[in-house]
Amino acid sequence: MNLVEALVASAMLVSSSSCSLQLWAGSTSWTRQAEGRQQQLAQLDAALLSSQSQLVALAGAPIAADCTAASTWLAAHLQAQPALPGVELQVRAEPGALVRLQVAGGEGAQRQRWFSPAAYGLCGESQPAESIAPDTTSAEPDHGAL
Repeated sequence: MNLVEALVASAMLVSSSSCSLQLWAGSTSWTRQAEGRQQQLAQLDAALLSSQSQLVALAGAPIAADCTAASTWLAAHLQAQPALPGVELQVRAEPGALVRLQVAGGEGAQRQRWFSPAAYGLCGESQPAESIAPDTTSAEPDHGAL
């Protein structure tokens, strides 16, 4: 092997090693970004679930007879709740007696859900729960005739 062949071989080795290192560094960077984005989306989902758990806690207790008024109250109630650090919470009462809850984080990540006060029993007439009494008028089955 002469000097020229050795120089060409070493140049090819350095070049291929450099390309491999760049590809490896790029894939590592992409993986870190993807993990960070997943963590951020998980934090946004946690914020949505926190708000939904508040709705479940309020379920069944009518706030207003009109669902539009209930959605306005619900939007104000959810907006007043503290948001998780790094999460921006936007709540709006929308037409059709719906509440839109949108959570946003850095880098444009966002999640949103629509809630209906009627689905949680927060609007409508308040009706007292009826007690279920056993039916005493039914006839006993005849066990003797087999």
